Amino acid sequence: MICGDFNAVLLPDERLFGNPITFPEIRDFSECIKQVQLTEFKWSGDYYTWSNKQASTDRIWSRLDRAFGNHDWMLQWGHVVLEYDVPHISDHAPMILSLNTMIHPGKSPFRFFNIWADHTTFIDIVQQVWSKEFSLNGMENIWLKLKALKPQLKKLNREEFKEINLKIAKARQELAIIQRQLTIHSSDDLYRLEKKAVQNLEKWSLIEESALRQKSRAQWIKLGDANTKYFSAVIKERSQKKHLGGIQSLSGRKLTDPIEIKDEILLFYKSLMGTSSSTLPAVNRTVMKQGPLLSHQQKIQLCSDITDQEIADALKSIDGDKAPGIDGYNAHFFQKTWHILKDDIVQATKEFFQTGKLYRPINCTAITLIPKNASPLM
Repeated sequence: MICGDFNAVLLPDERLFGNPITFPEIRDFSECIKQVQLTEFKWSGDYYTWSNKQASTDRIWSRLDRAFGNHDWMLQWGHVVLEYDVPHISDHAPMILSLNTMIHPGKSPFRFFNIWADHTTFIDIVQQVWSKEFSLNGMENIWLKLKALKPQLKKLNREEFKEINLKIAKARQELAIIQRQLTIHSSDDLYRLEKKAVQNLEKWSLIEESALRQKSRAQWIKLGDANTKYFSAVIKERSQKKHLGGIQSLSGRKLTDPIEIKDEILLFYKSLMGTSSSTLPAVNRTVMKQGPLLSHQQKIQLCSDITDQEIADALKSIDGDKAPGIDGYNAHFFQKTWHILKDDIVQATKEFFQTGKLYRPINCTAITLIPKNASPLM
């Protein structure tokens, strides 16, 4: 971590009044930050951290005081928020940094990892659960089967994919031992062992990279380039952006306790909820007819039943790495197990188009609040 008065600015708007900021003023400081690979802390408080204390139009404000962390620091403490206090008698606003462990309220929801689908027992696990019937209702039956499958997949993850970093370290150590033996004396047996050890190390390295890539949602990087450090940084950055360390209540009170923050958010959104209207305005058919109209054949085509192939094509068109649905299963899961799930999925999909009804749990939505302001306490 490095912090203090840098006596330099990074952006053109970081000085209020006085001489305009020029590119040379920004360039050196900006290049320095990039070269040493530093990331600025999240912060709250006034934007400008320094003033010359002059009166009226002679007063100049500038943002000179900052705090940065390198990769290792941000992985450990990137969630903390730097607070700028009032300057009192000083020219500079004091920086207050409170180190606290990030709190993760509640349990983490189930998420399907694509690496599970490559395990030799995966298809058998799915087949065993899917052979059971839980309900006569098509959609409910699918929902309950997916629910019953979750503990089996969690068990697979615990037994085969837990502590991947330790398995990689062990594989690397075994390879190093074999290669040291080869420097002393070579043999066909050692060459075979070396080849096997290399394959084992590559296997677990790719598994780790695949899991981290899926968590980071970095879609533009392909597997096999050993991007684990980058993926870890992206995951941490995503987590830090989503973490809400504090907000200001409607009454103006600063809230930092997770329970108080949750209650305040619920109160705010409940206050936005109104009552449903007893009457809805009718569509003006005269205005509608003035625009482009569908032909009779097009109307018939839109009302025709969907086909099995259309359902399959729709599933295939979804990127397997996209975020999962409310049940935790992504498109990759359904694509890999389509030969098992096909009949149930097709039947349930057609049932929806015929009745216009969805099984209630399937129709649930997870509402995610994404902070638009990096410093909500400002």
